[in-house]
Amino acid sequence: MSDAVFVPQGDLLIPQPSAIGPWFPGVQHGGAIAGVFARAIERVPSAVPMTTTRLSIDMSRRVPMGPTRVDTEIVRDGKRIQAVEARYVVDDEIVGRATAMRVRIAEGLSVPNPALPEDHIPSDPDTHPVITWTFAGPLDFAASFDFRRSEDDDGRVTGWMKMEKPFVEGESNDPRVLIAAVADMIPSGGSVLDYERMISINADLFISLHRPPEGEWLGFTAAVRGEGNGYGQADATLFDQRGRVGRALKSLLVDTR
Repeated sequence: MSDAVFVPQGDLLIPQPSAIGPWFPGVQHGGAIAGVFARAIERVPSAVPMTTTRLSIDMSRRVPMGPTRVDTEIVRDGKRIQAVEARYVVDDEIVGRATAMRVRIAEGLSVPNPALPEDHIPSDPDTHPVITWTFAGPLDFAASFDFRRSEDDDGRVTGWMKMEKPFVEGESNDPRVLIAAVADMIPSGGSVLDYERMISINADLFISLHRPPEGEWLGFTAAVRGEGNGYGQADATLFDQRGRVGRALKSLLVDTR
């Protein structure tokens, strides 16, 4: 058994125990799935250097812990913009889909970047308490991270996360991949949800980035909204230690265990 989350085997990724999620036995964690999608899209060939600016993921069912691959298809291949569709395949069955937008990298073409109040960088990771996932087992994907988190009086949550093991065996961890995993793990219930009795699952994830993330520590400031009708929304600003990198949005299904 590898310490990594996934082990490559030809075109497949073999999920290890740390790829599992907290809600159901033998099911891959949404953060692991998001990271695998991001990795596959970053590996799509392009005529010029490109970066992913938008990733939208939809999961059609629970994803088992079986041999996994991502099939990608370029649906628009321009000189400045590339659109990619991807399918998450486990045991030869499609269990999720994603679309991505990639744009060419052009040095020296800056965009005005005003300092807005919501773009304030959270304080350093060391200033936030270390979080132990009380509802997750020791091999849960979330336990692969050093996770620091605090909550404001208004319910907004700030978190910093650093991956402490290889995401894919034999590969260096890529912040462009891990930001997708971190985005999936923005709070889905915060302090208002009793995770001993309830679950809060996102069947989708939307990420928009205005620059590639850098470094080991990736963070978020997030809020959860809902009206007590069994569904809700989580949205977050995403950061690295240099500043804001983009936003993430999840649609939530809330139910009893």
